[in-house]
Amino acid sequence: MTTDRLMRRSVVLAVALMASACSGSGEVAQSGPLTYASDALVDTEWLKARMGDPSVRIVEVGGSPADYGEGHLPGATFLSMGRLSNPDEPIQNQIATGDQVSSALSSLGIERGQTVVLHDRQNNLQAARAYWVLKYYQHPDVRVYNGGVRKWTADGGALTTDAPEVAASTYPAGPADEAIRTTWSYVVEHTDDPATLMCDVRSPDEHLGRDVRAARGGHIPGSINLEWTVAVQADGTFKSAQDLSALYTSAGFTPDKQIITYCQSGVRGAHTWFVLSELLGYPNVRNYDGSWTEYGNNPESPIAS
Repeated sequence: MTTDRLMRRSVVLAVALMASACSGSGEVAQSGPLTYASDALVDTEWLKARMGDPSVRIVEVGGSPADYGEGHLPGATFLSMGRLSNPDEPIQNQIATGDQVSSALSSLGIERGQTVVLHDRQNNLQAARAYWVLKYYQHPDVRVYNGGVRKWTADGGALTTDAPEVAASTYPAGPADEAIRTTWSYVVEHTDDPATLMCDVRSPDEHLGRDVRAARGGHIPGSINLEWTVAVQADGTFKSAQDLSALYTSAGFTPDKQIITYCQSGVRGAHTWFVLSELLGYPNVRNYDGSWTEYGNNPESPIAS
C-alpha cells in the first residue's frame, strides 16, 4: 500500500475515532456534511473538462462489446471483465495475474503514467471491480466515472460509435498490494477474530441459504449481510458520503475494524470494497475474490445459515 494512501486513511481513522469519543454514544459526531475520502470518483463535469487530454484514458468495462459498439463515450475504449480474471484458475472471476493485466492494458495502449477513468453500464459494479484490480497492481492514478454511460447521457452527453485508434503499449503491472485482497485460509483464520468483520454483500436469500449457488448455501459464520445495492442511488450513482457512512456504521462496520467483503465471485464484493476503502476511507478493507464460489464449494469451510 502506498504511503499517501496510508497517511490519508490514518487521518480518516483518527478523525472518526476522536469524533466517536467526543460524542459519548459510540456514534460518530459530525460537524458538517461528509465528503468522499479520496478523489477516486469523478463526475461528468470533470470528465468533459478532460476529453481529448492524452494523459487521460477513458475505459468502458463490461461484458458486452455489442453494447459498446452501439454507442459509447467519446474516446472510450472497451475492456472485457473477463480480461481482468484468470482463466487458468478453477474459481470463477479470481483476479488475473500481473502478466494477464499487463497484456490487457497493453492492448488498449495504456501507459502507467496515464490517468485511467473506468466506467460501465451497471451501477458502477464492473468499474469498481476493475478499479480494485488496477489498484491491486498499483496503477498510480485510477478513477471511476460515477454512473457511467447512463449518467453521461442523462447529463446531455452524446454517444459515438467511432472506436478510437490506439497503438499497443508495453504496460508493466506493478507489484501486488496484498493488503486489499484475501484468501480462503485468511478468512477462516479470522472468522472468530473480534477485530475483523465479514461483510456479505450478496442478496438476503443467498446469505440465508435460500438461494444456493455452490455445493452448500449459507454464509461465513458471524458475517453481516448488507447487499451491495444499498450504496447505489436510483440513477446508478453512489449515494452521498453522509448516507454511506450512516448505512455502514449503523450495520456495525466501523473504521477501527478490519473488514473483509465477499459475494459469489468477488465482483459485488469489490463494489463494497470501493465504497468502504476509497469513498469512506476505511484503513483496512480486503476483498475476498474467491468468495462463495470457493468458500461454499470447500467441504472444510465452516458455514452458518
